[in-house]
Amino acid sequence: MHTRRAMLAIAFIFFAGFAHAEIPKLRIAVLKFGTVNWLMDTIIRHGLDGKEGYSLEVIGLAGKPATTIAFQSGDADMMVTDWVWALRQREKGADLGFAAYSVALGALMTRGDVDGLCDLKGRRVGIVGGEFDKSWLVLQALARKDCGFELVAETEALFGAPPLMSKQLQTGEVDAVSTFWHWAAKMEAAGNTRLVGVTDALAALGISPAPSLIGFVWDRTRSKAETVAAFLRSVRAAQARLAADDSEWEVLRPRMKPKDDKAFVTLRDHFRAGLPGPWGTADTKAAGLLHRLLIDNAPPAFREQAGVFDEALFAAP
Repeated sequence: MHTRRAMLAIAFIFFAGFAHAEIPKLRIAVLKFGTVNWLMDTIIRHGLDGKEGYSLEVIGLAGKPATTIAFQSGDADMMVTDWVWALRQREKGADLGFAAYSVALGALMTRGDVDGLCDLKGRRVGIVGGEFDKSWLVLQALARKDCGFELVAETEALFGAPPLMSKQLQTGEVDAVSTFWHWAAKMEAAGNTRLVGVTDALAALGISPAPSLIGFVWDRTRSKAETVAAFLRSVRAAQARLAADDSEWEVLRPRMKPKDDKAFVTLRDHFRAGLPGPWGTADTKAAGLLHRLLIDNAPPAFREQAGVFDEALFAAP
């Protein structure tokens, strides 16, 4: 009897271990301090990955080049990046897929002493993300249309990281800053003025709805479609929690590192406003229009990096 029980126990341990080993793992490379961690934390904290039959591993890295290397080397199954980069990789032969993470876009911020985009002529503008930053390219296109001048030629552009540009706006070293959505939210909470939102700029340029630029990217040849689909279901479940429950945000507050309560609420509300709905035909069409806008208005060096627009990138896994 004892021998039989021992054999049953061994068999149970063996099959339990086998079942556990069979649970697929999805490794996602993210910026260590990126806002996507708020979403990943929510998935893991509530076990939403396990409920969908997979195990999520978040690989936090210091910069975008590191996340790209991790993804392309196979050390990560997925990364968060923009679809312009993904299109270029598809053009090179990679079979990548894309699913929207957020529709929140950047903004041009001021201290309140600039009357409008056309008032930037002769002023100093801080740019976050480099000369090929998509928000900066969109703002250039809008200035060309509405103001009749080239922002690059008629302003003094200074490039730098978000904290530096934010500080330089406060000290008056620059008159406006084009920055990422979450930094724009922080600056807004600190009393700065949103001169032009990129979403509004796109609408003025005839592109609506404003398509998500940033999303989850995976290689269809490496990742099983059912695992990616399970991950995206857990993402939607986490987004639903963050949209509806303020207590979820109290848990995330230490990671968000807001300066004060106003910054905390502003970040939360802008994140919620950027939660994407289901990607549809209108989004793909808008992405195509934005891609053409960027190609038509960017320097040749950017065009070489932008790839050919391919609707297959946005197909469901």
